[in-house]
Amino acid sequence: MKKWVLLMLVVISELFFPIDVTKADFQLQKPLLTREDISSVQVNGLYGRSRLFKENDGYEEVVIAKVIKWINTSNLSTGPTEFELNKTSTLPNLRINMKNGNVSVIEPAYNCSSASKKKICTPAEGEVIYTWNNKKVRLQSRELFDWLLVGWKYESVGVSKEELLEETLYFRYYPYFDETYSDFIMCPRIDKIERINGSTKRHIVHLSALNYSAHHGDIPYDRIHVTLSDTPENGFKIIKVEIEKAVPEKENAKQCRRED
Repeated sequence: MKKWVLLMLVVISELFFPIDVTKADFQLQKPLLTREDISSVQVNGLYGRSRLFKENDGYEEVVIAKVIKWINTSNLSTGPTEFELNKTSTLPNLRINMKNGNVSVIEPAYNCSSASKKKICTPAEGEVIYTWNNKKVRLQSRELFDWLLVGWKYESVGVSKEELLEETLYFRYYPYFDETYSDFIMCPRIDKIERINGSTKRHIVHLSALNYSAHHGDIPYDRIHVTLSDTPENGFKIIKVEIEKAVPEKENAKQCRRED
């Protein structure tokens, strides 16, 4: 009977009280998040300001990937995961909405002390509290801390002008590719443009893109590298085409601007 009472107390405590995670448990949990788990990320800042980043938006997906990377590469920190501030205080927080309906939350961590019978709490620089599945951990991540407080406000709304120009130029040349390469339409980039003999009207253009067919599969991406000339007298002329097989994930991330 005592065993059953003890078991019930453990279950109840897990349901109603957050569980602190040990360093060993934390390492076993990694990666804490994957991009496939998430539908959106919402930042709730001070003074009622907020912003929602959606997984199905091509640009905002890159922002979400950046946040996930910071979470997964963070280190476990020591210190309290629970604190009491003035009831009128509003804290910035990051709500991570999962596709299965669960929600994870990231908040700034605080250090509190008592002076003259008054409790004073100040933000712990570079540290956050991460709550998921009724568990709490205190993490060290300068990038995540700075982004949660102010960085998110400066994320561009929509695709950057540079990226739009690259897409426009790439697909201007795309119809001149051989049909064999028609699948290379993902994350197009203009890697380099050179003037021909200093002329502002004649250029050598170097382009690259990933193959779309690998987007939803378990196979690695291939990447096309195209060099062409663009002149008034000859129009577009393909000079060289190379296919790079099985591109490493880190290179894919750079190609798609998912990594700085």
